[in-house]
Amino acid sequence: MRIAVLVGAFPTVSETFILNQVTGLLDRGHDVRIFAGKVGNPKVIHSDIVTYGLMDRVRYSVELPDEYPRRFMAALPLFGRFVFHRPVESARFFTAATLGKTEAPLDLLSDAAPFQELDSFDVLLCHFGPIGVRAVRLRDAGMVRGRVVTVFHGFDVSALVRHAGSDTYAQLFRSGDLFLPISDHWRRRLIALGCPPARIAVHRMGIDCSMFDFAVRERHEGEPLRLVTVARLVEKKGVEYAIRAVARLVADGIDVEYCVVGDGPLHGALEKLVVELGLSDEVKIMGAMSHASVAALLKHSHVMVAPSVTAANGDMEGIPVAMMEAMASGLAVVSTLHSGIPELISDGVTGYLVPERDTDALAEKLRYVAEHESEWPHVARAARKFVEENHDISVLNDQLALRLEALLHDTPASYSLPQPAEPARTR
Repeated sequence: MRIAVLVGAFPTVSETFILNQVTGLLDRGHDVRIFAGKVGNPKVIHSDIVTYGLMDRVRYSVELPDEYPRRFMAALPLFGRFVFHRPVESARFFTAATLGKTEAPLDLLSDAAPFQELDSFDVLLCHFGPIGVRAVRLRDAGMVRGRVVTVFHGFDVSALVRHAGSDTYAQLFRSGDLFLPISDHWRRRLIALGCPPARIAVHRMGIDCSMFDFAVRERHEGEPLRLVTVARLVEKKGVEYAIRAVARLVADGIDVEYCVVGDGPLHGALEKLVVELGLSDEVKIMGAMSHASVAALLKHSHVMVAPSVTAANGDMEGIPVAMMEAMASGLAVVSTLHSGIPELISDGVTGYLVPERDTDALAEKLRYVAEHESEWPHVARAARKFVEENHDISVLNDQLALRLEALLHDTPASYSLPQPAEPARTR
């Protein structure tokens, strides 16, 4: 298959789940190209980007100025090239734009620019709902060809819908060919928004378990409880609540070290909170780290804390891949009853869960974990087993390829492959 993967930015260190799909499809012999709206963060990149030569496979949209007169003038050469290469389609686009049927025609020209040499694909695989909307508009305007498949992750079905309105995906639901939410939680939400159930299949994110050596954690006498969070520093990650919970553990005399890996707009505010709570010796905010460095830190840690919350703007998680990596490594994971996370973790069986934004409950659960090390081995083994059976990236990439091939052969029943098992019930 010839597959175009459409993303907002590339490379992005926090979106290894997209990278895993790209490399998996390449490994299966498919011709994969990447189309990104903008350049991501080239300073911290995954080694697979170099190994697979992915930067040679990326094309970027043309950035236009913000001011309309300059924006219009900068778009003219794009339209001229479009007219030269595709006169029939350009006439269709021009007619639609002048009649007001094509929204933001200049943005559409910007997005279409990288497709002028490569415009025909079997599949346009779009990560996040707004990218799917962009793809159907490009296809409807005759600028690119291919079946549109949209993967929904979290923000695109929560905060974005609250901001843009419940009909924001109406055009996508009408024109899109297949919709792949990453959890059953988001599948139900898409159906409530009007997505045709016959064109939805849950396709979960996964990891390469072979990359994570499993080891049951042990806390030796005199050793602090080592906690770790790997997350972008934004409100929905709930890091503030973990820091406040650590403060309560320290006040109770529990020896603890907490490392926060990641960067984002809340970096400064969280560092300030650490100082205000007198935790400079116990809590370290490390900033962004390479994938290899994160893996090394996980080996050194006992417990991952992932206290996800619903942000004030409605933004919610999918199912964080970092949690799967921790579970595959043998760490206990303490998280929250949020979004699709209970589809990964069952409290007391494959990890631990508490309500969102409940600092007392989080502190109490961390105290429980610290005082019940005898549970660590069987929780760790159950977690590793669940991730191996339900989130193995090789199996998931096989399923993705089968789903895309079924789409090309118009066999909808094949979209709904066997779904991962539910986590074991809470004890």
